[in-house]
Amino acid sequence: MKSGKRILLFLICLVVGGIIGGHSDTPLPLLSLLVVTGAFVFLSMEFAVYLLLIALPFSFRYILPSRFEIQTPTEPLLGMLVAVYCVKKIVDRALQKEKSENTFPFLVPLCVYIFVTFLSAINTPDLFGTFKGALRATVYMLFSVVVHAVIQNRATLKRLFIAIFPSAAIAVIWTVIVLIYHIDAWQWTSAYRSAPFTNYSVYGAFTALFFLVCLSRLLFDNSTYDRVLWTTWFVCFSVGLLVCFSRGVWLSVIVAVGFMLLQLGRGVTHKKILFVGAACLILLICLNLPGVYNIIIERISSAVDVSYASNRARLLRWGQAFVMFLENPILGKGYGAFAMLYEEDVALVGSYTAQYQLGAHSEYLQVMAELGIVGLAVWIWLNLAFLRYGFRALKTIDDSFYRSVVIGLMAAEISLMVHFTVNNLLNGDAIGVPFWGIYGLLPAVVQIATGEKASLETEDSV
Repeated sequence: MKSGKRILLFLICLVVGGIIGGHSDTPLPLLSLLVVTGAFVFLSMEFAVYLLLIALPFSFRYILPSRFEIQTPTEPLLGMLVAVYCVKKIVDRALQKEKSENTFPFLVPLCVYIFVTFLSAINTPDLFGTFKGALRATVYMLFSVVVHAVIQNRATLKRLFIAIFPSAAIAVIWTVIVLIYHIDAWQWTSAYRSAPFTNYSVYGAFTALFFLVCLSRLLFDNSTYDRVLWTTWFVCFSVGLLVCFSRGVWLSVIVAVGFMLLQLGRGVTHKKILFVGAACLILLICLNLPGVYNIIIERISSAVDVSYASNRARLLRWGQAFVMFLENPILGKGYGAFAMLYEEDVALVGSYTAQYQLGAHSEYLQVMAELGIVGLAVWIWLNLAFLRYGFRALKTIDDSFYRSVVIGLMAAEISLMVHFTVNNLLNGDAIGVPFWGIYGLLPAVVQIATGEKASLETEDSV
């Protein structure tokens, strides 16, 4: 009850601050928002994480003219979570409190990557812009540490699922309705103007994360749980994926599902056959819908068509990323420099220009261009450390619930890693928060499973 009152108080203050901010050119509304957010996070860091994830798909861009720009309420909550966590760690260290046994296993590569992000400012064309962007990126990265610290047992993990799944389902259903209403522009970003998501790449990547976790639970969890509810979630996110028009999402989901099918043992071959058969049937039905077949085939064939406008623009950005890398191959041009230095060629992309920050259309190439070979090596280290940790955990976890969660989280992260080859989505909160959140959630789940297993073994021995 007390936690509910805290959340209600925060929401009231947030709404009031938003109304005031809409009619003010001063920083006072923003400062008020940050003070309220900081107080709320200090009182209950766990519920602040839940609220952040609930609000994630519905966050909106809030701009103080010529001063500041934030994604509200995601980024204020995110910043305060990291700030309060760091303050608490400093205080604990000063008071010499006992250290937790569940240490964050990716802390070294994460800290090295943060250091390289700031170090790249050596070559930046805009020192202030790079430092501001690096600080924002650091806050997103440290969210993984916060999630790992907050999710400490099965109860908090359950509350996390309860918080995020309904919110995500509402956002996806809302978007599906908008896309059906704008069915004539289904394949264009303009169809998403009234939806919670900005374009089909962000929408598809976000939806795929929940689709994969639901699929993993249904395939791998043999324990007692509400299968009707989880099947409903699965159907919801499956429909959401079916109306997504992103080739990068299609590819990433196929690879992630392939990884999941490989985790099925010999004794459950029937699940493989059932899932593949159902997927083929759904795909066949969709392809036979009026007008859908030609659109999808055209979309797939356009992936290798150099004359296609978006492909030309993507190739141009990839080429520019390589040029930037060759100019400063060690530490790159500086974090955020791609958007500062790149100019779209009107002859290739027409009169349209990106509304917000430009990207290299590949997270890996953008890291290479902005952080050099050092940054790219550390970025790959981060990804490989996550996968290695997950595969090692799967060899020791026997509980079907935790095994399903670990496989689902790994599949979700793999889908983003694959999608990042053709898109850069980490700058946005809708993908940046889940990516770094899963990065911290995986070791938290593994450590919870290990702790429960050790407790059971101790009880049996007694």
